[in-house]
Amino acid sequence: MRKTVIIVFLISIFTFTLSLTDGWAQKTPLEKAYSLYFQGRMEEAISLMKGHAEGNPDARTYYFIGYAYYKMKKMDMAREYFDKAYQIDPFYVPAVPKEKK
Repeated sequence: MRKTVIIVFLISIFTFTLSLTDGWAQKTPLEKAYSLYFQGRMEEAISLMKGHAEGNPDARTYYFIGYAYYKMKKMDMAREYFDKAYQIDPFYVPAVPKEKK
């Protein structure tokens, strides 16, 4: 009985690990960058976003890079990317979640 429990436990850990790696592989570069950003891994997030911006320059991407630099207190870099976002779309505003009533 004890061996069965251990085997089931090991199989479940293995399955969980595989599902995590599959989930990571299916994410877009933007999703990966957001994930890294919220983990506090700003440099990695910025790197992914810059790579994405090379082929797909858009206000959202540049704003995100600017905000990541802002969170790192690198204000000159933040301003540079906020300016790039503004040049593409002067009216861009990131989506803000609505408050629950």
